[in-house]
Amino acid sequence: MGSDRMNTWRSFGAAGGVVLGLAFLTYELRQNSDLMRVQILQARADAAMSSNEQFFNSDYLPKILLKVESDTSLSDEERMRYTAWFRAANRNQDNVLSQYKAGMLGANIPRSVQDFVRDTVASSAQGKSAWDRTKIGYTQDYVDFVEETLVALSQ
Repeated sequence: MGSDRMNTWRSFGAAGGVVLGLAFLTYELRQNSDLMRVQILQARADAAMSSNEQFFNSDYLPKILLKVESDTSLSDEERMRYTAWFRAANRNQDNVLSQYKAGMLGANIPRSVQDFVRDTVASSAQGKSAWDRTKIGYTQDYVDFVEETLVALSQ
């Protein structure tokens, strides 16, 4: 009987060790998730800073965007630059919306992306044209989101 009792205590100790190990693993995973979330937010902030630096250091982008806002026609070179900028900006928003849907970003993201769509796609004929030319390059979720936003803005 002493052997059975010893085995019971060993089993109980082993089960306790497993439970403690799982608790520790859960704690470590939560810390890792929090760290990844912070890294994502930092990467987004770095990308925003880089984008802003490119904008205010650019000799051509502010002039192009002012032309787009005023519906002034663009030269072929300006249209190429605008389209490249437009694609990059929308790819970033596509990524942001995907991160939001994965639960990594805050509740303000849909509103922020809608504001972007209003300001860059819906606000000018050239923005709408660029959207029609480039939307094939984004995720279907993003295309659907933008299209729904455009419909809502037109009402």
